[in-house]
Amino acid sequence: MRKFLLAALIVGLVNVAAACGGDEAGAELGARGAGGFDEQRAFADLEAQVAFGPRPAGSDANVEMTRFLAGRLREAGVRRVRIQAPHRNVVGVIPGDESGTVVVGAHHDTKDSIPEFVGANDGASGVAVVLELARALPDRLEGPSIRIALFDAEEARGDAPVSVDGTRGSRQYVRYAKRGRDGSPRLGSIRAMVLFDLVGDCDLQVPREEYSSAKLYGLFASAAADLQDGDPAPFSGTTSAIGDDHVPFVEAGVPSLDLIDFTFGPGPTPGAYWHTSEDTIDKVCPSSLGTVGRAALAAVPKIR
Repeated sequence: MRKFLLAALIVGLVNVAAACGGDEAGAELGARGAGGFDEQRAFADLEAQVAFGPRPAGSDANVEMTRFLAGRLREAGVRRVRIQAPHRNVVGVIPGDESGTVVVGAHHDTKDSIPEFVGANDGASGVAVVLELARALPDRLEGPSIRIALFDAEEARGDAPVSVDGTRGSRQYVRYAKRGRDGSPRLGSIRAMVLFDLVGDCDLQVPREEYSSAKLYGLFASAAADLQDGDPAPFSGTTSAIGDDHVPFVEAGVPSLDLIDFTFGPGPTPGAYWHTSEDTIDKVCPSSLGTVGRAALAAVPKIR
């Protein structure tokens, strides 16, 4: 209860700051498509998630936070926001003027069985990028619609491997898409899927993951280069296949992209901070959210 009260206080302070203005970074949350990608506002969303504490799938904190995330999407002007069940995927729509849709997602749950694991990078950073994209994208897109999907139950429970017990929320989303139900678009209408995970690392590197579409990755690398005088960093290199929420889409035949920095902290992949209590606010940076978010704001509307 104390954690929920603290989370509510922080969320309330973020809302007050946004409503009162102060500077451009404090623009109203509901202002869509104006001012570009605001990395400080995205970081405030990251902080608000962490304030809920550990939030594994099925926990009271997870329930409270998904309600918060749904509220954030509604404030951003996203349409048809709802929370799926039993896994609490938070979904919504930004309409486009062409047929088809592009799913843009991240996972919001944290790993259980790790004391004090608050997941500032894994996966609050990806959710923060998606929330700010929802504010920064136009009210109506010139192209396919965007389907926002903040996935629950990405983390495997206990010692179970991800391949057996992980990605439960995204598998539910794809299963519902086969019939176009409960907020998932019909599977045949999904042109592409873009996933953001572990994108807040201060030492950010986002190589192309093996399962990911080279064409989609190229859009982001090109967008980054255009924004950075020809330098595509951190979008360069390749990495081995990672079991993440894009995999159910890949298996369903949807071109997909996992934007993930899977070397979090010192040492070899996945890094010393991954799935530990060291995944905290001080290990993530607003500038990393901004680098990924600005590239996404340029690249996502070009997906056809």
